[in-house]
Amino acid sequence: MGELIHTHAVTEIRRVLETAGYDCEIEEGPFNLSAVRDTKCILVMSSDDTGLLQRFDMTPYTITLNGTKVRCDKIIFTGSSYFQPKESDLWTREKLLKYIGDAAAARIWSMPFDLVGGPSYAYTNVGIRQPPIGYDLVLPLRISGQEAARVARQQGNTVLRMIPYWYYQYKSGGEATYKGKSVSFDEEGSGWINAINDLPGQFGDVVPQEAELPQDAEVMAPVTSMDDAKERVKADLIKKLTRRVRIKTTAGDAIFAEEKDFRPSDENIELIFKKVYVPVWQVRGKKDIVEVNAYSGEELTLPSDEGCEVF
Repeated sequence: MGELIHTHAVTEIRRVLETAGYDCEIEEGPFNLSAVRDTKCILVMSSDDTGLLQRFDMTPYTITLNGTKVRCDKIIFTGSSYFQPKESDLWTREKLLKYIGDAAAARIWSMPFDLVGGPSYAYTNVGIRQPPIGYDLVLPLRISGQEAARVARQQGNTVLRMIPYWYYQYKSGGEATYKGKSVSFDEEGSGWINAINDLPGQFGDVVPQEAELPQDAEVMAPVTSMDDAKERVKADLIKKLTRRVRIKTTAGDAIFAEEKDFRPSDENIELIFKKVYVPVWQVRGKKDIVEVNAYSGEELTLPSDEGCEVF
C-alpha cells in the first residue's frame, strides 16, 4: 500500500474510534494515533513496514489515567498478507470497511456503537485490571503418551516436552537486468528451524495456534537466537534465488558468450519470524529414549535437542 492509503486509513480509523466515544489524537511516532475513553486506551499503527509493525506489536505501552497506570490496547492496519500480530488487533481491509460502514450507520441513525473482538487490557472495574492472556504459538497435541509408547514400541515413562521452533514466512520480489536480460526474484513460502539443534522441520501447511503451554510439560528454551536464524535463512534464500544466466552478444561475425550470476539483495526479501512450540513425547525406556512428534505422531530419527539422558 502507498503512504497516501495509510494516511486515509488512519483518518477513517479515527472516525470509527470517535464514533465509539474515544478522544483521539494524531501522533508523530512511534504510532499514528492514540485514543482514550474512560479507563481504556488504544494505539493505532498503519504501515506495511514489518520491522516497525513487529516492534509496535511486541512493545507494551502504558498510560496513566485518573492516577492509575493502564496498559494500552493496539490496532494494526496493514496491507502485508504475512504479518500476524501476537498482541495487537489486526484490522484487515474487510474489517476496516465493516467498521466504517457500521460507524456511519450509527452516526446517521443515532445508534449505539462500539468495537468488538481483539485483546484488551482495560480495567473491568476501578482499581481492578484484567491480567494479560499469556498465550504462546503452538502446534496442537494430537496423540497421547500411551499412543506415543505404542509408536515407540517400548514401555517406559512418557514425558511431554515443548520444543521451540522458528517458523518463518518469506516473500521475495524485484528483478535484475543486464544487457537486455531480466531475471525475476518473485517467490514466497515458509519453513521451520529447530531453535535448539538448528535442524529444519517439516510440518506441511499447518498454521500455528495460540494456546497455553501444558502445565506438566518440560518447556525448552531456544539455543539459536531469532537474529541468527534470520541471517541463516536469508543467506539460504539468496543462494536459492540466485540465477546463473548465459548471455550471448555479437560483434560482426564473432559471437561472445558470458555467464553472469543474478542474486537478490537483502532489500528484495521480506521475512516474518515467530517462535512456535512443537509438542514431543519422550518415551524413556530402560535402555533407550525414543521421541515421538505429538503433533504428527511420527517417531523422530534425530533427537529434538542436542542430547538425551535417562534419569
